[in-house]
Amino acid sequence: MAKKRTRLKAKIMGSGIRATCLIKHPMETGNRLDADGNKIPIHYIKYVKFSINGAHAGTLNLGPGVSEDPYLSLDIADVKAGDTLVLQWEDNQGESEIVERVVK
Repeated sequence: MAKKRTRLKAKIMGSGIRATCLIKHPMETGNRLDADGNKIPIHYIKYVKFSINGAHAGTLNLGPGVSEDPYLSLDIADVKAGDTLVLQWEDNQGESEIVERVVK
């Protein structure tokens, strides 16, 4: 099994939560050169989706201009302790991860 690359937290704020995540990812633009002068291939996260108890809560669309290891947050209304928060991301090379947390 691959090592988890995503950390997900949910902080209750009023009647909702602030979901924050840190994703370990190179986020290469395709413009940089390696030590030998060759272009480093483009490699970036396309989207990050959030859902609460199976219902879509929001999508963050990213691109190659986002920095390495992005730290992202999203405020989601009408969430309470015990609800299940799911984060799913996919990059332009088909890599993906799904992380699930119970809101406390």
